[in-house]
Amino acid sequence: MEKQNLFDEFSPVTATLWKEKIVQDLKGVPYSKLITNLDEGFAIQPFYQREHLSSLDFLVGFPGQFPFVRGKNSDKNRWQVNQVFSVKHPQETNHEVIKALENGVDALTFVFEKQLQPDTTVLQQLLQNVDIGNVTLHFKGADTKTLKTSLQTLTSHPENLKGSIENDPLAYYNLHGVFEEKEPFAQMAKTLKVTSGWPAVRVITVDGAVFHNAGGTTVSEMAFTLAMGSFYVQQLTENGFSPDEVADKMLFRLAIGSDYFMEIAKFRAFRYLWAQILKAFGVREEKATTCIQAESSYRNKTVYDPYVNMLRTTTETMSAILGGVDTVSVLPFDVTFELPSEMAKRVARNQQLILKEESYFEKVADPAAGSYYIENLTAKLIEKSWELFLEVDNQGGYPEAFKKGFVQDRIEAEARKKDADVARRKVSVLGVNQFPNQIEHLDKELDTDIFDSNTTRQNKRTRPLHLYRAAAAFEKLRYDTDQFTKTHSRPRVWLLTLGNPAMRRARAQFTVNFFGCAGYEIIDHTGFASTEEGIAAAIKDKPQIVVLCSDDETYNTEALPVFEALKDNTIVVLAGKPGPLTEKLKNVGMEYFIHAHSNVLEELQKFNKMLGIV
Repeated sequence: MEKQNLFDEFSPVTATLWKEKIVQDLKGVPYSKLITNLDEGFAIQPFYQREHLSSLDFLVGFPGQFPFVRGKNSDKNRWQVNQVFSVKHPQETNHEVIKALENGVDALTFVFEKQLQPDTTVLQQLLQNVDIGNVTLHFKGADTKTLKTSLQTLTSHPENLKGSIENDPLAYYNLHGVFEEKEPFAQMAKTLKVTSGWPAVRVITVDGAVFHNAGGTTVSEMAFTLAMGSFYVQQLTENGFSPDEVADKMLFRLAIGSDYFMEIAKFRAFRYLWAQILKAFGVREEKATTCIQAESSYRNKTVYDPYVNMLRTTTETMSAILGGVDTVSVLPFDVTFELPSEMAKRVARNQQLILKEESYFEKVADPAAGSYYIENLTAKLIEKSWELFLEVDNQGGYPEAFKKGFVQDRIEAEARKKDADVARRKVSVLGVNQFPNQIEHLDKELDTDIFDSNTTRQNKRTRPLHLYRAAAAFEKLRYDTDQFTKTHSRPRVWLLTLGNPAMRRARAQFTVNFFGCAGYEIIDHTGFASTEEGIAAAIKDKPQIVVLCSDDETYNTEALPVFEALKDNTIVVLAGKPGPLTEKLKNVGMEYFIHAHSNVLEELQKFNKMLGIV
């Protein structure tokens, strides 16, 4: 029996036909309303089809092949589960390390402070009972010479060691505005030379996560990281190293943001661009690969409702894995406000293990291949990041661009744009500026530096970047309220609900969400039978704030009587923006209106000030 292709019964539908149908169904609403303009500098269409890939032939190929947009591995998706340890007491850290290895971790990152360096004694205590030939070791803040000597005492085959020793002078420069030591790039060349016998240990790190965590867009993060990496290759090849030798020793660290598909595309696009840069330096195509260590975004983590951070790190981890990174470091959900608990560290590990062992994320190489949307995102990121990379090059290279303030100006402008979007709730931070947990209160004292939302700092020399969290300004409001209530009663917001049940309920819910962001107590009502009843109840209860929640028709007749009756006893607020009535009410002294277009942060800061909360 002859096989039939059932799809032959249907005529193909082109993108033009789809667009015509969409325009018809919109019934007069402009098609442009469905196009999303991103901060990255390009627009996203409402749909994509196969024909949208016709111009993206430069992305064709297979996993494991140049330019590695589809990953380095041809058969499956391999990545390492990394855990970060801050080393203060080596023996105690060793106990944590053993537990982590027993529970599925296969990469370890050790962060050393200057006062404790990995000499032989420290390293023996730290790595006791650790088979260092079968686990990947990353060292940050460690003196290379001391570390090399110590490692050689622990193994007779140092050539089998795998991992990295962080050497990234521009990372320090980014955060401090000065270099940590004289002739930093000459020191990098020395490090590369003394570790030449360790082929699987990377000693040139390019930390691009700083651009994301300082508020930059995906395009800025990619372009500036590529510019740093390119500068390192240039410096080292000028010091006599071959491009192939340098490429083998480089490791990139990138953040993983919340934009799920964007992050998948970012890692794919980054590999493509770095492969092209290495090829331009003369690296053989088969060697033009990228080693990427991805870590959870710090910028989007919250102090309030911290368990939501687990949802954030889950999608972030998925993005990084599907994007084909080499190593993933997941931040514990409580990292913003305390030393991570055992439970938080366990959850961070298990998020990756579940994706690997139970969700089979390691079974398929480049699962995003062929997705019309992700392929187009990848192409757009390549285009825009390359444009910015060339701008940096025109500035004289990355250090010169940073010295001139080009990098800082762009990152700070992007951070201010994000802050404004969070303040107006164009961007949601769940549990902070949207849907706050009203019964959650912080009673303990916290270091208020965690609420520092300043995105611009001056320096006597070069202006550094400043890391921050998008939720910080909102959280400062709420933390101030919680501290205020240690000596005062919690401010009460009293909802005076009238009129149309659907509208009053919608505006009441909006109000609860609005004032909940400042940690106030919300007193809701199902609805009053009359204005007089509502006014009498409000006068009797004596709340600090009364919010009138109703429909615009009711506002026309009842807003003014409510305001006149209560203005001397409380702060009267109207939920909504009832057209011409707004100006009339303002003319008689009513000042406060909350609605979808409000700058929520600024309004709540005003209320905090009026209530005496500092």
